[in-house]
Amino acid sequence: MERQLKHLCVVSLVVLSVLPVGAAGIEYHRPVTPRADRFEYVGPKVRLAKVVRLVEQSNAPDLIGRGRWRSLLAEHRDAIEQTSTHDEFGHAVNDLIKATGVSHFGYWGDHEWAYWFLGGTFWSDTTDVRVEHAGLYAQEIDGRWFVRGIFEGSPADSTMIGVGDELLSVNGQPYSPITSFQGMVGQPVRVRLRRTPGLFYNVLVTPIRDSIFKTVQQATRDSISVIEHDGYDMAYMHAWTLLGRGKEYGELLELQDGVDGLLLDYRDGFGGTWQAAARFLLGRRSVSTERRKNPDWNKPVVILTADGTRSAKEIVVDAVKRYGRGPLIGQPTPGAVTSVGGVRPVGDDGLILLPGQILELEGKPTDPDYLVERDIRYCAGDDPQLRAAKRILAGLIREAYAGNTSAGAAQYRKAG
Repeated sequence: MERQLKHLCVVSLVVLSVLPVGAAGIEYHRPVTPRADRFEYVGPKVRLAKVVRLVEQSNAPDLIGRGRWRSLLAEHRDAIEQTSTHDEFGHAVNDLIKATGVSHFGYWGDHEWAYWFLGGTFWSDTTDVRVEHAGLYAQEIDGRWFVRGIFEGSPADSTMIGVGDELLSVNGQPYSPITSFQGMVGQPVRVRLRRTPGLFYNVLVTPIRDSIFKTVQQATRDSISVIEHDGYDMAYMHAWTLLGRGKEYGELLELQDGVDGLLLDYRDGFGGTWQAAARFLLGRRSVSTERRKNPDWNKPVVILTADGTRSAKEIVVDAVKRYGRGPLIGQPTPGAVTSVGGVRPVGDDGLILLPGQILELEGKPTDPDYLVERDIRYCAGDDPQLRAAKRILAGLIREAYAGNTSAGAAQYRKAG
């Protein structure tokens, strides 16, 4: 059984605020000097008591219903208190959290990506949140780890590791998103992969030590490229996150005169804030009422969606669909649109993400205009959703050219 909210590498479990960093009402508490308050020393009962105290000091019980929260806690308490490892504890706590039905709510230990991503987002001014990694964005399915994506510009990006590969081991030890690369900075490590059920590879990759949050931001910009399909040039960006200064939109606009359309990949990654994307695609400062004359991007656009299209991304794609800006291609979004109410340390090796307010789209998935399924396991890099997006975007471009025959295709490309 897949673990709910195990780590931010699981694409259906992306968690990041739909509010700006520093927005009023969000509490930020950063770790203090370590006190040997680690799970292996304090045990599950003491750690659970801290988790419960932080939850009950937050808005979560009101969102869940205080009576229902107490009932769920009583139902799960024994299973949580009987755990013997931090990983087991996290599984059990997140089983409780999953039962509440509230998104943007979870517990992680420092052996998991989410701990370091959220730490890099909220604690980077006072705490060293750099961690060893190779740029692999992995998903655990039925106890096995598969490559879901590779961050552009990362060490893994220059290797033959591909989406769909099963990650078996690193230097002979079972793969783990964080612990596999600890102490290995600058040293080539051997990653053993299974590409298909009977085909194995060994690949050397050299880990770096950096903030995962910064890695994700840079990967978004590094993903910007021009791809060719059916004789048309298409700008492409994998929007790993919507949290940043928006430089990526400026880089896309620099390409606009020389391309025919835009393919935005919103499938995997993390949330952020929706305002810059709404202005870029819709010409709107508000996704409900206020409108500018024209959007920044004025050529055909398609957006790839899946269960990793969460949070602020869902606000954007819902508006894109309502206003008919461009088709959505892929799979439904999860309907996980709750703001962040706090990111709090739990001891020296854990943190909890607390929900703030439930927004209108919570529990309301956005369906794609073109449903295209995708199973990454042993897919050897095959991406039917991306293929469909290219084909559909090419059709939109042809229609746009047909409607601009008086100006001609070359003039349309320059004038938009």
